[in-house]
Amino acid sequence: MLKSVLYVFTAFSMLASQQGYRSVDQIESEWQGHTKFQRDEMISFCDFLFNEGYHERCLISSFQFLYRLPNDPIKPALLHLIARSYEEMGNYALARRYYNRVVDIESPTSIAYKSAKYREVYCYLMEKDVASVRLKTEYSKDPYFLTLRGYSFLSSLDWEEARMTFISAEEKFKDKHYSKLMIPLYQAIENVSGVRQHSKLKVAMSGLLLPGGGQLALKDKKNAQGILISALSFYSVYNLGRNSSASGSVRFSAPASTVLPVHEGVDESFNLAGGVLSKPISAKSELFKYTLPPVVFGSALYVSSFLKSFSDTEEKNKNLVQYYANDKVMLIPPLLFMDFEEPSILNNNIK
Repeated sequence: MLKSVLYVFTAFSMLASQQGYRSVDQIESEWQGHTKFQRDEMISFCDFLFNEGYHERCLISSFQFLYRLPNDPIKPALLHLIARSYEEMGNYALARRYYNRVVDIESPTSIAYKSAKYREVYCYLMEKDVASVRLKTEYSKDPYFLTLRGYSFLSSLDWEEARMTFISAEEKFKDKHYSKLMIPLYQAIENVSGVRQHSKLKVAMSGLLLPGGGQLALKDKKNAQGILISALSFYSVYNLGRNSSASGSVRFSAPASTVLPVHEGVDESFNLAGGVLSKPISAKSELFKYTLPPVVFGSALYVSSFLKSFSDTEEKNKNLVQYYANDKVMLIPPLLFMDFEEPSILNNNIK
């Protein structure tokens, strides 16, 4: 009986082992399915991290993907995603580096190539490198490049060039949507003449009336306080120098001619005897020690502060206009126009 059970168990084990056997082709097919699943999961994870704003983690996952699958067809789109992550983090130099890598491996007609070129110019604009923006967009008829070029002129306060460039971009777009977006830009350019600025005459008069008054008119309170305190200090030293001191040990408040000599009497010849005439006393001038230096330094401070406030007026007015331009750019940022198609790692639309 026991032998029969052993025979049955052995036969069942052999049948089970034969059913579990898989060929090499089956194993390869299953492994490819497994790796494809892992690949798709990694791609979806990278896309999720970027869309949720976890740009640093997105970079790590993207680099891991490229390390494991360096020749994957999705590489251009993933490089573009890496550049976009650096861009969102404000690291425009590294963003441009990876945009250039996309440009190096893609054809000029591909979506990834065009998007990378637009984004590269945008990064230059965010870095305030208007010279590079104009160099990259020179002679371009592309509406997106023209728009970025217009913003570069706006940033450098070249209002007329900005207006003409925006008009050219609007003509190339040929869409009411972009025309509506550009209306506030045209209004900002028209209203720039109404920006309130400092009057040079008012600043000059303030500087003449009070030391540091010009700086106060320019709302430079720290420098105005420093100049005024310095002027008051010099005036205090000047007042101290107006006091006189005796050259000897005797001090007097009346003229020296009123000081009487001390003597005991007269001799036979009727000359003063047994006495001492008063010691000659004279006033010592403190002009060079206390009075003249404060006057010289105070006058120099007064004149220099007046001239400095007058020369700073133009710079302050330029800063006011620059603040106005920056404020308008923040209200109508160039990103509003950047609605071109970009490569996606999910559907690999890079061509």
